[in-house]
Amino acid sequence: MGRRDAESLMSKLRQMSEVGVATFFKEVMANEGLRRTLGRAGESFFSNKQSFDRNIETILDFVSVPSKRDVRELKSRLDHLNGQLVNLSIKVDRMLAAESQPKSAPPANSASKTGAARKPVPKSTRKK
Repeated sequence: MGRRDAESLMSKLRQMSEVGVATFFKEVMANEGLRRTLGRAGESFFSNKQSFDRNIETILDFVSVPSKRDVRELKSRLDHLNGQLVNLSIKVDRMLAAESQPKSAPPANSASKTGAARKPVPKSTRKK
């Protein structure tokens, strides 16, 4: 069997399965009883799945194996901490950059304007 024959066969099978699925759903939609039964089966399936998932999570917790929910919560907390660490790193970088810049010296005449640079008058020159 060549490749072309295999592709042709797969195409025919796909068409048959599509026709079969379409036919099945047409019959289900046409029959009220079958439609209700299929709906109840779907509801029961989802209810059982939720119960099964809770039971599995309880068992995993009992044997100290993290569940998917535990891993998601941990990832969320790690993402939050990572964001805080990035913000802190940015702030530290800014502080270091501000420290490394040369500080400009205050102007020489600014001290005399404020009176902060007055020299004390020696006792010998004071008026009595």
